[in-house]
Amino acid sequence: MTSTTVPHPDPATVIADIRRRAAAGTLPLTVQILQLLGASMEIEARLAAAEAIVPGITRLTDEKPATLAVYTVTRHGIPLGTYATREAARAKGEACLKRCPLPEGVTTTWAPDTDDEHAPEDLMTYGPGPDSESLTSIRITVQSVLVDYDPEAEG
Repeated sequence: MTSTTVPHPDPATVIADIRRRAAAGTLPLTVQILQLLGASMEIEARLAAAEAIVPGITRLTDEKPATLAVYTVTRHGIPLGTYATREAARAKGEACLKRCPLPEGVTTTWAPDTDDEHAPEDLMTYGPGPDSESLTSIRITVQSVLVDYDPEAEG
C-alpha cells in the first residue's frame, strides 16, 4: 500500500514514497516532482542544521508542551550569558576562568551536582598536588523553556 492510498498520509511517508518510486524508475520525473524532491532535501538540511544548534528542536510534537533548555553561566551569582548549548556555556565559563592565570599543572573540569542531564554544574580546578581540588565561582544552571503554555504545568 502506498501513501496515496491512505486517507491522511504522513507527509514524510509521501516524500519517502516519491523518492523510492523515483529511484526505481516507476515515477515520471516531472518538473514538479524534481522541485518537490529538491525542496525536501533543502528542508531536511535546514532541520539537521537546527538540530545541531539546538538538540531536540526538530522533535517538537503537539502531544504535549515541549520544552527546550538554555544554559546560563554565572560567576559569584552574576549572570555572564545564556546559551542554547551546554558546550557554548562551558566555553564562556572556561574563558572567564582563563582571564586569571592558573598555576602550572592546574587542570579544570565541570562537575555536575547530580547525574541528571539538566543538573547544574560547577567549574572545578585540580592540582598541581594530588589532593588539590578547588571549586571556582563559575556555575552553569539549566532553565527549561516552555514552547507552549500548559495550564497544568503552572502550579
